[in-house]
Amino acid sequence: MSHPMHTLAASPAADLYEAPDIARLLPGFGDALAIVLLAIGSVFCFLAVVGILRMPDLYTRMQAATKAGTLGVACIILGVASHFGAAGVAVEALLIVAFLFLTTPIASHLIARAAYFVRVPIWENTWRDDLHGRYDEITHDLQGDGSIDVDPDEIRKQQEPGRPAKPKRN
Repeated sequence: MSHPMHTLAASPAADLYEAPDIARLLPGFGDALAIVLLAIGSVFCFLAVVGILRMPDLYTRMQAATKAGTLGVACIILGVASHFGAAGVAVEALLIVAFLFLTTPIASHLIARAAYFVRVPIWENTWRDDLHGRYDEITHDLQGDGSIDVDPDEIRKQQEPGRPAKPKRN
């Protein structure tokens, strides 16, 4: 009687997880690429941590975590896939990266919007609040023409000399 692992090893699906011939033609290339991607990913993850620790409010912290963190994790996942050098692992890694790139910005946007709705304070030196005066707190509808363009002359009128104007929130 054959062992179940022998059946899997002989199946076509198992071929996806074996190193391809290109790995034999360029020995060490996958590992070198993996090292570079892991280093780049680690740097971006470190920058995300620095951004979380150094930024003054929730909104800017989320920007640092979302952008640098997503890119860092994507590089790390691609580095791991490069290390294994198999097509099946590469496909899985690409699907994970695509999932991260599709879901992380949406989640960050929803968290920031919820924070704005419950009045998490904006940093005192923030001079632009695009939702102020356009948001209906009862229906959660955004009012206005959808434009967020700001007239520079209007901003200059609102600013005190030498200091940016602060938006007034209710």
